[in-house]
Amino acid sequence: MKKKLSLIIAIAGLFLLGIVFTACTKSKTETKENKEQKQLTIVTSFYPMYEFTRNIVGDVGEVTLMVPAGTEAHDYEPSAKDIAKLQDADAFVYNSEYMETWVPKMEKSLKNVTSIKASEGMVLLPGNEDHDHSAEESHEGHSHDYDPHLWLSPFRAIKEVETIRDELINHFPEQKTTFTKNAADYIEQLTELNEQYEAKLANAKQKNFITQHTAFSYLALDYNLKQIPIAGISPDQEPQPSRIAELKKLVEETGINYIYFEENANDRVAKTLANETGVELLVLNPLEGLTNEDMKAGKTYISVMKENLEALIKSTEVTPKKELTETAVNKTVSNGYFDDKDVKDRELSDYVGEWQSVFPYLEDGTFDQVFDYKEKLTKKMTAEEYKAYYQKGYQTDVDRIDISKDAMTFIVGDKKYSSKYKYAGKEILNYKAGNRGVRYLFEATEDTPYKYVQFSDHGIAPSKAAHFHIYFGDESQQKLLEEMDNWPTYYPVDMTGFEIAQEMLAH
Repeated sequence: MKKKLSLIIAIAGLFLLGIVFTACTKSKTETKENKEQKQLTIVTSFYPMYEFTRNIVGDVGEVTLMVPAGTEAHDYEPSAKDIAKLQDADAFVYNSEYMETWVPKMEKSLKNVTSIKASEGMVLLPGNEDHDHSAEESHEGHSHDYDPHLWLSPFRAIKEVETIRDELINHFPEQKTTFTKNAADYIEQLTELNEQYEAKLANAKQKNFITQHTAFSYLALDYNLKQIPIAGISPDQEPQPSRIAELKKLVEETGINYIYFEENANDRVAKTLANETGVELLVLNPLEGLTNEDMKAGKTYISVMKENLEALIKSTEVTPKKELTETAVNKTVSNGYFDDKDVKDRELSDYVGEWQSVFPYLEDGTFDQVFDYKEKLTKKMTAEEYKAYYQKGYQTDVDRIDISKDAMTFIVGDKKYSSKYKYAGKEILNYKAGNRGVRYLFEATEDTPYKYVQFSDHGIAPSKAAHFHIYFGDESQQKLLEEMDNWPTYYPVDMTGFEIAQEMLAH
């Protein structure tokens, strides 16, 4: 009887153990499946970011808008409620700190939320012609030092979609297959859109178009048009009366027949100019805040960009009365226009710091975006020709130059060459293009292969250099003054190659 009871107890124990083991195994399996099947929650800043992300994520996540539909994105500031909602998300996708100027401050408060910048690694156009260095120190407030409107060029929209895709895959690898397939399908549609823009604008008779604000610079650049804005990067900027008079004259002389405005922004100035010149108003949608009505009606980034293309064609197909001449060179000191009497002596202290050569960044392709921009902006050389030109200019084996108040150290690999230097005067050079330059001469007081040194930083009076071109050798100052093709260039060592590329394009 005892043996029977023991056997029954043993069997019951094994049965219970089996149930526990099965339950544990099932629980672990379910946890794994739930993790894989869990829907992602992704918040996006404003409409284009929402549309790009939604097409990548598909049905594996919920994508929402932070900036309410129909809202002017330039003026938006998130509320405490908005930030609290964002804190519960898996990821946040935005365009650029130069558009969503509130992002850098907000990111500091986020915990366990993946932040994805769609324009990461993309060099931006300067936001205005009078680039203010002091504004670069902070992104607080509504800073528009650089133009953030990349999405309005289908060519660049593709790059933003690729960046969002790659970052989503990087942070949520379990959805790689879905993200890759969805992005490929969407990029195919964007590529077709880009090809339509290229084909329909390739033979534009009238390349100039007037816009309410400077939102279409990338579109104009990538499709060989010229945007003439009434206001600046922000639609809130009010133009000077002289600007309105200038544009009125331009419209009358060229025969421009449309002025483009935005439905979601104050169009008073555009309407005033249209009335004064007797031309029509047409919508050119910057897609910063597609309305709920538009989205319910089935409008998308691609459909609106097609509408924008058709609106542009109405201007480009009309032969202008008069071709606009090239804008005159801005004759500033930094561009090489000055009087001899304004040139002052400078000391080595103007160049104090630790400086890195930019030559390695040219060789590794970091500056390729800059050369592409230069080709499109100047139309003087191809990107490849620009790269060859700068390769010859930047060529050097001096990796770094460390400068103190009265001494310089040239670093070549693991070798260092140091000496004290004394000021040896200045020389004004006249160039074929009509502009001029100033070189500041220094000579070593000790034995060094870098006995003679000349600085050029586009300045003509005492001031701290932000970067410089330098000429050096051991023959003579005169020999260096004859050198025009090789000008090794140096930026502070704490700047990344990307930051240098951005600075180069801005100036």
